[in-house]
Amino acid sequence: MAELAATFEGVLGNGAALRLLETALRTGEVSHAYLFHGPQGVGKRTVARRFGAALVAGGDPGAENRALRGLHPDLTEVAPEGAFTTIGQVREVVRLASGRPFEGARRAFILQADTLNVQAANALLKTLEEPEGETVFLLVATSREGVLPTILSRAQAVRFNPVPAPVVADLLEERGADQPALAAALGRGSVGLSLRYAEEPEFGELREAVFEAGFAFSEDFEERHGAVARIVGRAEAVGAAREREVLAHFEEQDRRVKEGAKRAGRAARDGAVREALGLLALLYRDAAVVGAGAEELAANADRVAEIRDRVNGYPGADWAGAALVFGEARLALAYNVSPEAILEVALSRVRQKILEPSRGSSMSASQAGPSRGSATRGSSTSGSATPWSSRPR
Repeated sequence: MAELAATFEGVLGNGAALRLLETALRTGEVSHAYLFHGPQGVGKRTVARRFGAALVAGGDPGAENRALRGLHPDLTEVAPEGAFTTIGQVREVVRLASGRPFEGARRAFILQADTLNVQAANALLKTLEEPEGETVFLLVATSREGVLPTILSRAQAVRFNPVPAPVVADLLEERGADQPALAAALGRGSVGLSLRYAEEPEFGELREAVFEAGFAFSEDFEERHGAVARIVGRAEAVGAAREREVLAHFEEQDRRVKEGAKRAGRAARDGAVREALGLLALLYRDAAVVGAGAEELAANADRVAEIRDRVNGYPGADWAGAALVFGEARLALAYNVSPEAILEVALSRVRQKILEPSRGSSMSASQAGPSRGSATRGSSTSGSATPWSSRPR
């Protein structure tokens, strides 16, 4: 039991998921395929690697240690080539899965299930249905909805939930973070993201660029375009920092190492763009809760005064609707639309949601009747349509 507990030592939250996997290891009743699904940064990949290492090691601590360091031939993690895991990569997995383990008790494969297109998924189906020997597939995805139904029906789903902010803040405080509670709140249940806010200055700079763009409602097009360019520039800086970090681990930097570093840098840049969209949604969500009088619920706790000033400056603005715009905008990244285009279109839509209701509120006030609560012919009353609110969008 102590060895099983050590398998997932240090993993925060998601006790139910960890207990299920510990039971599988203890009893040997292991499914042929698992789907670990939940938000990014909540430990899915870490748990998949540790579970896979324990499976191939079969109780041998030395083999488990090698597997965790990527040195065991029976534990294979397949990284997507760009946005997708290709059919060629899946065919190689199928080929390897058809053979016996090289040295371990089992073979285990870790794949990102939401990067499988229809062709790649179809190539994997038969092997998922009838795996050879003791092969186990560990599929990881940010949501069940992002996984093709044919894959979903052949795997045991294990949900990973956001980690409570106080738990994350305690970890960050132990690591010496300056503002652990703020970083935990910005991470929104993601341990990995919270660590980046606490320890990587590039993410603080990205947040500053987001605030600048998010409140640039009355600027002309050139100004708004410049604000978008600064967000993308900060995302590029995150990618460049990640590329340098990868290269620093290798004394000899051959072509393969450099290509791997470039892929890691591109992935980090794309992740930073997704995070910028998430931060904009969070900013407008905070504006909505501040407007509702619940300032204590704002994640951007250090910027509440600034957010309050903006809310007061735009009475009637649809802040919640603005947050939804950026939730939708994140989906567009899967279709290889340029980040600049996504941001500019989304910010233009948000501008309508903020400015037009505000103008409508001003118009309603100016058209009010001479006595409070009364309505005269042609005047506006509470809840009536205004020229601004009825304008097509």
